[in-house]
Amino acid sequence: MIESVEPNIFGPCWPAIRGSGMKTISILSVRSRSGVWTLVILPFLIACLARPIPVTVAVDGQRRTFYTRGTTVREALAQAGISLGDLDRVSPPETARITPGMVITVTRITQTLEVQEIQIPFPRQVLKDARLAPGETRLIRRGEPGVEHVMIRITWADGQPIERQEIHRERIRDPVPEIVAVSLQGEVASLPVSGTLVFLARRDAWQIVGETTRILRRTNLGDLDGRIFTLSPDGDFLLFSRASLTSTRTVLNALWGLYLPADSPRPQPVGLENVLWLEWSPQGDRVAFTTGEPSPGPPGWRAHNDLWIGRWKNGRIEARRVLTPTAGGPYGWWGMAWAWSPDGRRLAFGRTDGIGMLDLESLKATTLLTFPVYETRSAWAWVPALSWSPDGRYLAALVHGPPRSGEPPEQSTRFDLWIVAVDDGWARPLVEDVGLWAGILWSPQGLFFGQARQPEAGDASRYDLYWADHDGSDRRRVFPPEGEIGFGGQPDMRWAPDGQGLLIRYQGDLYYLAIPSGQVYRLTAQGDIAAMAWR
Repeated sequence: MIESVEPNIFGPCWPAIRGSGMKTISILSVRSRSGVWTLVILPFLIACLARPIPVTVAVDGQRRTFYTRGTTVREALAQAGISLGDLDRVSPPETARITPGMVITVTRITQTLEVQEIQIPFPRQVLKDARLAPGETRLIRRGEPGVEHVMIRITWADGQPIERQEIHRERIRDPVPEIVAVSLQGEVASLPVSGTLVFLARRDAWQIVGETTRILRRTNLGDLDGRIFTLSPDGDFLLFSRASLTSTRTVLNALWGLYLPADSPRPQPVGLENVLWLEWSPQGDRVAFTTGEPSPGPPGWRAHNDLWIGRWKNGRIEARRVLTPTAGGPYGWWGMAWAWSPDGRRLAFGRTDGIGMLDLESLKATTLLTFPVYETRSAWAWVPALSWSPDGRYLAALVHGPPRSGEPPEQSTRFDLWIVAVDDGWARPLVEDVGLWAGILWSPQGLFFGQARQPEAGDASRYDLYWADHDGSDRRRVFPPEGEIGFGGQPDMRWAPDGQGLLIRYQGDLYYLAIPSGQVYRLTAQGDIAAMAWR
């Protein structure tokens, strides 16, 4: 039965029980033949009547052994008057039950902050200087290291460091690069150059004459904008655009020409302005071009999406408009891509939403492929790269592909290389997922195209140059050399006039890829070449 009892029956254990806050203590009485047995089930009474247990505590460099009536490590430490900090570690855990002879270890944990001053090594920039003798170097500017402040949090265990963690870093001073000029000798290959090879650097035109070590400056204008820089098929005439500096009205550019075989070539205006695209026909008897107008906002122009066909006559271009201005489809303000067919009878065109072909005799336009517009979310638009097969039967084109994983079609970062049979009416993908800046050049030896290293990264990916057979088989990487950084955009390349190699513009210089050996030769050490042409 359950009954209430008076406090005095618990003797010396009453203070502990009283501290629990109970006013009445219940006990269970079991009656036997000899009397009454009483079993008290209160935990406080059991702890009070239990025998003390010896434990040892290691703390603050000392070991103490004492007897405790506590049931857990936490209670034993409290009985011994040992206080714990927020970071202190206890072994065994504070909730562990006490056992005879237990050793309790308290590790004092503290943390401090330390600020270190770190020097940042300065980079070394190398300038190529043709005036220096072979092996000669010249210090242009001394480098200075930068400075960073690094805040470190140090964790201490019983006065010994056990962890260092960086929690903040602040750049105090940027390093100043060291600039050293070195000789060009030995870095640039000395190779014979067939045909006419010109390039644009420092906003002027230059020509490599006879061999790669002989470079002549062909203009001294300082305002070539690089939008138009093209040679006639025979290599005699160079057409280039200049940013207008003297016109009393606002224009995008003005077109000028240069007759290179002259003893002292002198640039002359050819009578055209606001040209967005221009290219000679393969036969060299005509030029095709499109125009635009200045725009106050990015990208700085608005395309007319027209088309003109002109002829070179007495140092000027006389042209007629064959297509009137149009909207040009979605994002038409950017303009369209164009490419002459090898026979000069047709022009392939690329818009943001498809590719087609224009017959120059009938002026009939035919759509060959359509695809979703690529949404750039910026002040530029993507239009497909185009390249005709040498026989004019096929067109290679970059096509905006389907989504990768459920994103809207206009946001897909997949771009595929397609081949289109322009007369037979079929088209199929040749190489998938090459990237939006792949670029294409269809040579007699096969297809050269860019391949994105990270196609899913969109316009941020770097590119390698690949070669493949006409049907897309036997793909192989050909440039840049292993370990070098990839192209930052669409690879710029030209087929050599003698059919023995490929001219590549890379990192501001010209390189020659010999075919079929694959040997790479560096032709210049300019570092700032912005355009090139080779006929």
